[in-house]
Amino acid sequence: MKRITVGLLSAAVGGSLLLGASPASAQRASLSVHIDSVNPNPVVVTEDRDTNVTVEVRTTEAIRVELRLRPAVNTLAAQDAPEAKLFHEGDLWRFSTRFDSDDIEGRWLAIADAYDKDGKKLTDQVNFSVKHEQARKAETRIASFRVSPTAVRKGHSVYFTGRLEVRDRRHWAGVRNEEVGIYFRTRGSSAWKWVASTDTGWRGQFRTKARATRDGEYRAVFEGDRRLDDSTSRSVRVRVWGGGWHR
Repeated sequence: MKRITVGLLSAAVGGSLLLGASPASAQRASLSVHIDSVNPNPVVVTEDRDTNVTVEVRTTEAIRVELRLRPAVNTLAAQDAPEAKLFHEGDLWRFSTRFDSDDIEGRWLAIADAYDKDGKKLTDQVNFSVKHEQARKAETRIASFRVSPTAVRKGHSVYFTGRLEVRDRRHWAGVRNEEVGIYFRTRGSSAWKWVASTDTGWRGQFRTKARATRDGEYRAVFEGDRRLDDSTSRSVRVRVWGGGWHR
């Protein structure tokens, strides 16, 4: 649950108003506040990455500015968050904070309160939006999938080898510590059934085995995770003959 973000700066204002200033000059020196921008807008967040957000506020005669960021619709999902970082130079007040996937999706408000040395307060607010986006997963493939032997007596072992790889720009690299499953489909059937699983090694290589029971085909499947897309190998047909179970 998140967030109401408040940035706060108190500073003495250099100089003072001249006595006997004209009404026009006094008006120009009065308190004002305006939110120039919320950047980016919309704020797009993904599950695995925060998004930096900057809010710029322009003022005159302000010695303190407070910024609040909250959903436009009242919700229990809003609560205090770490104070926004603040840069102040002249009439510019720049607030920086972060949004993540805990921040609710939809329309938000940026509310700036400016105070002068006499305690007078002016407020400005603008709308912006927050959108959630699925993180783009890295492409994977199962390369060099092999089944041996491809003709075997019933009850004997069939061995499976291959390599799980992820696309790294223009190249493919092995992925270790990921689970790969081996599935079997009987000849004439449309249903794939799990027969074995194993974890990939240092270069993405995997090796496992299963008992041969009947004619059919095998394939290796990586189901993916929040970072990696799923992938399936080519299928390999195995012919099984004979009866009985053997070691």
